[in-house]
Amino acid sequence: MENNIEELTGKNEEYIRSVTKQLMLIGKTDEEVKGILNEILPEIIEGQKNGILARKLLGAPTDFVHQYQPKTAVKKVNDKNEAAGLMWLDSALLFLGFISLLNGFTALLTSKEPVYRLVTTVLSAAVAGLVLYLMYRFFYRPKADGSRQQWNWKGFLATALAVLVWIGVTTFSNMLPESINLQVSAIVWIVIGALGLGARWLLKRQFNIQSALVAQPRK
Repeated sequence: MENNIEELTGKNEEYIRSVTKQLMLIGKTDEEVKGILNEILPEIIEGQKNGILARKLLGAPTDFVHQYQPKTAVKKVNDKNEAAGLMWLDSALLFLGFISLLNGFTALLTSKEPVYRLVTTVLSAAVAGLVLYLMYRFFYRPKADGSRQQWNWKGFLATALAVLVWIGVTTFSNMLPESINLQVSAIVWIVIGALGLGARWLLKRQFNIQSALVAQPRK
């Protein structure tokens, strides 16, 4: 095996070191590690002759090692409810509650009308919930083995589009006449905010909803 390792390029050698470390972390013995490396080194060396890196052949070190992880050692990374509808509702209620309380206390303390009226706040909260969910879905949510999500153009475009929709909905709904887009009193804003946050707390307790604001752990 030593001779094979000497034939590796710098990046492939770094890959082998990372795989070795990951195998040791899941409890593989020195002999087991050597056996696994002896199996993959010829493939890696053959691949690098054609300019193909080990990562391209075998995947990220954590993904490759996952297949050797003992079944009893596999842990569920996230046992919370990740249903899209519930996560969207959780985020939307959080935004609605926060903005409504902010509107209410601002109006109460300054005697000025909030910038955004009722319909705008509700619609904006609904789309904000979607934006937060998409950010979690495509960027924050850890994979099954606990590793980080990879950069995803589809996820980026979907999130960017949702942000544009959020801006558009907020801007154009605020142009609605006040007979439709009502401006309510400070006390009503505070009640709406409290109800929004209270409903979110009850739903989270009932359905164990994953928060879209929780970032995945670094690896």
